[in-house]
Amino acid sequence: MKAKITKFILLTVLFLVFAALSFPDEGMWTMNQLGKLPWEKMQKNGLQLTPEQIYSTNSTSLKDAIILLGGGTSSFISADGLILTNHHVAYGAIQSVSSVEEDRLKDGFLAKTKGEELSIPAYSAQIVVSQKDVTDEVMSAVSDTMAPESRSKAIQMKSREIEKREKGTTEYECRVSEFYNGVKFYLFTLEVFRDIRLVYAPPTAIGNYGGEVDNWYWPRHTGDFSLMRVYIAPDGKHSKYAKENVPYQPKVFLPISNQGFREGDFAMIMGFPGRTFRYRTSPEIQLAHDETLPLSMELFKLRMDIVEGAGKNDRTTEIKYASQWRGWANVYKNYQGTLEGMKRSNIMKLRKDEERIFQEFLQSKPDLQKKYGTILSDINSMYENLKSFNQKQIALSQLMGSSGILQLANRFRNFANSFSKDSTGELKPPASSVEELKNAIPLIFKNLSLHVDKELLTAMLLKASELPAGQQIEAVQKIIGTKTGEKRDNAIKEFIDDLYDDSKLVTPEGCLKLIGKDSDDILDDEFIKFSVSLDKDNSQLTATVSAFNANISKLRSKLLEATMAWKGSDIYPDANRTLRLTYGEIKSYDPRDAVHYDYETTLGGMMEKETGENPFIVPPKLRQLWENKDFGKYSDPRINDVPVAFIANLDITGGNSGSPVINGKGELIGLAFDGNWEAVVGDYVFQEHLNRTINVDARYILFILDKYSDAKNILDELVIK
Repeated sequence: MKAKITKFILLTVLFLVFAALSFPDEGMWTMNQLGKLPWEKMQKNGLQLTPEQIYSTNSTSLKDAIILLGGGTSSFISADGLILTNHHVAYGAIQSVSSVEEDRLKDGFLAKTKGEELSIPAYSAQIVVSQKDVTDEVMSAVSDTMAPESRSKAIQMKSREIEKREKGTTEYECRVSEFYNGVKFYLFTLEVFRDIRLVYAPPTAIGNYGGEVDNWYWPRHTGDFSLMRVYIAPDGKHSKYAKENVPYQPKVFLPISNQGFREGDFAMIMGFPGRTFRYRTSPEIQLAHDETLPLSMELFKLRMDIVEGAGKNDRTTEIKYASQWRGWANVYKNYQGTLEGMKRSNIMKLRKDEERIFQEFLQSKPDLQKKYGTILSDINSMYENLKSFNQKQIALSQLMGSSGILQLANRFRNFANSFSKDSTGELKPPASSVEELKNAIPLIFKNLSLHVDKELLTAMLLKASELPAGQQIEAVQKIIGTKTGEKRDNAIKEFIDDLYDDSKLVTPEGCLKLIGKDSDDILDDEFIKFSVSLDKDNSQLTATVSAFNANISKLRSKLLEATMAWKGSDIYPDANRTLRLTYGEIKSYDPRDAVHYDYETTLGGMMEKETGENPFIVPPKLRQLWENKDFGKYSDPRINDVPVAFIANLDITGGNSGSPVINGKGELIGLAFDGNWEAVVGDYVFQEHLNRTINVDARYILFILDKYSDAKNILDELVIK
């Protein structure tokens, strides 16, 4: 349930005419913009920190506690490198150490000692060391006369050059990110930790209570949290897992508040939001509405149904695909909510009204009109062109990722093409490629059931065969020829049967044997031949998409230049997985006529939802705690119950999952994990009266650790206010 709620400054005609009206508390603000925020207003609402206490490169600040983790965000909460994130962010980690015999997804996990903590090799953690404006240096590599593709390549090359230079011989990772669609560029220096271990996960009945039924909906009763720990080598190096590694001592960690809050109290979030599209034009939004989102949903649902059916009476298969299924389901429902939100918010009319006034502004400024007057029509033309290959792009992308065996075939194809002559003139692969492929094989088969893999690939090929004229995939057309209907379907099914029967890639043993063959023998495998055939389509499409992206990137950059000339340079940029801050307050809302939603939910509300069937099963011990009113010190006097979740008008999106919700004193009061259904369209448009972030209450986290899990060793690490 990745948090996906976001906000957007929608300038209505009234707002544009009466510019003196204040901006709502929205935006995912960059660290260099903090000083421009309305600090006096924020302080009146409860903020006690200065901009330097939140972000500083010269001294310790809150940013040193905020972690980029997997697909989400996390934060340090102890002096021994303990980190707090969402259960769904840690879901892949929990799945990787789960089996039917040790079902940690279902039953949860608690390491009573550091020695019992479980290594999660697939996860890394990153914290921002510094942020630096490198716009002038990046743009020195381009000129106004450059063709779009040449311009794009020059920017990439200059960015890589800067990253390599700034990294030098350090252990840091350096990354240049573009802002405002390429108007600005910033270099981020990050400290990377590679030894991450699982410390605690609640059972699914707590960590995913409500499941997909409740996903994206308020009120929620989900204890969506887990704990991990960051380790480093004894000499301070950021090495991968080793038994002798020691817990990392962070510069800053967040104390946890058990004092609660009231509606209207100040709250803020620091985290790494993924992608938003708030400066997209009406043609871009129209194509997303008409084609991109519906087709993507159809393909996700196809895979979801296959996996769900296969795992219904087979827990082993269910565990194998648990993380993938949950990811597909989350995106599917998000797209569904986005489509509904586009209609509900009347976004196309609002965006066209805004564009009309934007054009009027340009016409009032002859110099701007000359430079930017055709920008909207130019973007529209590009999107008319995109319609000729958009469906093929979506289908081929999902097809290439639908099958674990196909992914192996792609790896082997690249491996075979990496062979080169050694000093004796013999063709051999690089030793590093051999090792990399050997390591990948068991990981792919660990999360794969052959019959499910086969069914997934068959279904995706059947859907690909239905693409419109001019967008067909040649490799698929070669299978079906001129056949239609049932004959076409049978041709695909027979092809897949032969593929899995004749390939050595369908077993780990066969894969290992194939590694030892020469490149011609590898490329002669039937599945790898199919991979080569698909790659011909994919390579051609990639070139087309690359050209489109280069052109649209330049146009979007011009659009943002014009937008900043219109609205001012202090607008916040779209999310791009860099460190951001959003602020606001704890706030209830009214989703529709005569309906009011309170700002917090309770343990009692969780009991009211219980049905005795997934996903509404309350663990017996938790029910007993509630019935006995054994709340300890975690009860909220306003509700005489343990608070479970709360909402605030904070501006976040996917990638913010696991972000700490912080009060005005710099204490953690909750953990962001979702957004509300009425505002899922927030990636495109902000609706001030509806946008809410859903968060696990810190008091519920402490209650579960203390009363339910008896995790005294963890509680002893924390600083609880």
